[in-house]
Amino acid sequence: MRKTRVCLFTLLILLLSWQPVFAQQGEEASYDWYLQQGIMYERQSVFGEAIKMFTEAIAYNPDSMESYLRRGKAYRIHDLTETQKPMDDFSTVIDRDPRNAEAHYQRGLLNDYILKNQAAKADMLAASGLGHDGARRWLAALGTGRGIPQTAVVQDIPPVQDKHFTLADPDVAGLADYLPGGMQPVVFFDFNRSEVRSEGYHVLDTIAALLNKELSTTSVVIMGHTDSVGSERYNAGLSLRRAEAVKAYLSGQGVSSGRLLIKGYGKIAPADTNDTAEGRANNRRAVVGLLR
Repeated sequence: MRKTRVCLFTLLILLLSWQPVFAQQGEEASYDWYLQQGIMYERQSVFGEAIKMFTEAIAYNPDSMESYLRRGKAYRIHDLTETQKPMDDFSTVIDRDPRNAEAHYQRGLLNDYILKNQAAKADMLAASGLGHDGARRWLAALGTGRGIPQTAVVQDIPPVQDKHFTLADPDVAGLADYLPGGMQPVVFFDFNRSEVRSEGYHVLDTIAALLNKELSTTSVVIMGHTDSVGSERYNAGLSLRRAEAVKAYLSGQGVSSGRLLIKGYGKIAPADTNDTAEGRANNRRAVVGLLR
């Protein structure tokens, strides 16, 4: 009997000693679950739910820089008028990890949107110095390549001469004649996003096939556009990122990047009215045209 009591007492002590370990494992599991749920909602563009999941992840793990960064991005897309919450999230990441290039870049975009020009440039310079390609393109579009530290050299974007196209004819007549079934050389983007939508892949695959075969010696210009929401400066950068996204996709399909020139028009060349949701959606686009 005494031996049984000793064994039970020993077992109780072991269980009590393991309890903090089990609790910690449960907490980590909860954090991972909320983070992954947030990423899932993020990929589905359900940003309100993504924000809730990332907030729960932060509650379980306040040191999770990924959760702060993802939540800040989700805030920006979910409600463009809400600027303080994403600003706080990006700043939290930067305060704790000054070498986080993506956080500097995202805060730079936000500062640019709210017209804090010097703050935006400072963040972009920091992100560029840490190797962020998006920040380098932003600085190149801004025309600030000079004076940037050697560690943040901006690659020049090939200039496109006005003689190749006009703003009055943004489709640059020519490429559509080579596409089957009346297909237009246009892909569209979601609000405030620069990722090509999935339905645009077929169009770009068709264009890539043409450029790799029938038009193998031809260069094209990719023209990015936005709707009218936001400042001119912000939309200029967004339209250029959209053009760059199309260029990256075509390059990935084997088209030499040297044949792909990019131009960002911002909101100055709408294809439709900006007075309706449908019209604004039609203006969030990138157009591919032949250079003559």
